[in-house]
Amino acid sequence: MIENMKSRGFNLGLFLIFWVGNMLGQSFTPESVPNVKIQNNSYISDPSKILDEATYNQINTTLSFLEDSVGSEIALVLLPSIGELVPKDFAYDLFKLWGIGAKGTDNGLLILFVLDQKRVEFEVGNGLEAVLPDAICKRIITNELIPSFKNEVYGEGFIKGIAAISEILQNPNNALEDIENSNNGDSSFFLKAYSAVAAFINGLILLLLGRSVKRNETPYNKYHAFKKYNIFPLVFIFPFPFIGILWYVRRQMKLLRNTPPPEEHGVELRKEKTVASSSFLNSGQAKEVELGVSEYDVWVGEGVEPTILRYLKSPKSYTKCASCNFQTEKLTSSNVIREATYNYSGEELLRYSCLHCGNTSEKIRTIPKKVRSSSGSSGGGRSGGGSWGGGRSSGGGAGGSW
Repeated sequence: MIENMKSRGFNLGLFLIFWVGNMLGQSFTPESVPNVKIQNNSYISDPSKILDEATYNQINTTLSFLEDSVGSEIALVLLPSIGELVPKDFAYDLFKLWGIGAKGTDNGLLILFVLDQKRVEFEVGNGLEAVLPDAICKRIITNELIPSFKNEVYGEGFIKGIAAISEILQNPNNALEDIENSNNGDSSFFLKAYSAVAAFINGLILLLLGRSVKRNETPYNKYHAFKKYNIFPLVFIFPFPFIGILWYVRRQMKLLRNTPPPEEHGVELRKEKTVASSSFLNSGQAKEVELGVSEYDVWVGEGVEPTILRYLKSPKSYTKCASCNFQTEKLTSSNVIREATYNYSGEELLRYSCLHCGNTSEKIRTIPKKVRSSSGSSGGGRSGGGSWGGGRSSGGGAGGSW
């Protein structure tokens, strides 16, 4: 009998370890996060119970008070994992999905906590950006949240952070004065940091470009080596001197694309014009051009086979066909085979069709299991149902890691 009790105790221990590990390791999407505002009019979605009940109730009471007193809706979401998704993008999508803040005033704030990535994000509604600009959000994250998070006392960090937010929302004029006073000191530091980063990035790019120029490769391979540095967004971030680098890169790419490829028999090659070159393409290459996936340059010479070079433009929504090997396959339909439940994942059938050869294929995509909401919300919130107000965010806010 004692042996049976030990065996049962051992099995129970394994079950608890498995259950806790499963909850802490569960990966969420914006659609699978429990919307507790609709379910029980709470402000904290904590499906893995990262916060203890006392802390949960204390923070929830504060957030309820802020909505009643100043009208701001604040959602706190604590998740063990979001897989490979980017926390900032996840926060923006979740804010948009829920519509946090009042419609028209857009006075919402989403605080997203991702445990496995050790990342926290503030997503601010359009109407709160004046009193909670990016700099203030960053300061709250850095001074109030991160020190506690590093010591794994997450509840303490959130209590301090929510208290700082509450003070700002109830006394916005003091916060604006604080912003003005800090801007003078922050601007000089920002300029120094910006200059240092710009110098480092541009120096690194120049070094790599130098290596690309010295490579003893064909013009086609050199073109694709230069293409890696055709990064237009950097012009807006570091306009000087990257605008000069970008001009040089694009000039070299144009020259390389118009440089004849090597011909082993020494025959001089000439590049066909775009219209004429189409007659040299096979049906698969012509279809890629038609779909805007690729461009082809055709080089011809007397007595030799034409040299056809492929330049990828944009894959868009096309994938490589397993039958004809051209990038002309497109997703045509999807059907749910089995709905996901709280206990089992679901399945979705994806159908693909090649716009070149007509080949069709099917793939099965796994739909994640549904996630139950946290039951630890017995206090600190309003009773009955509720919903967020339909607010919007333009992507303002800040984030931090520990």
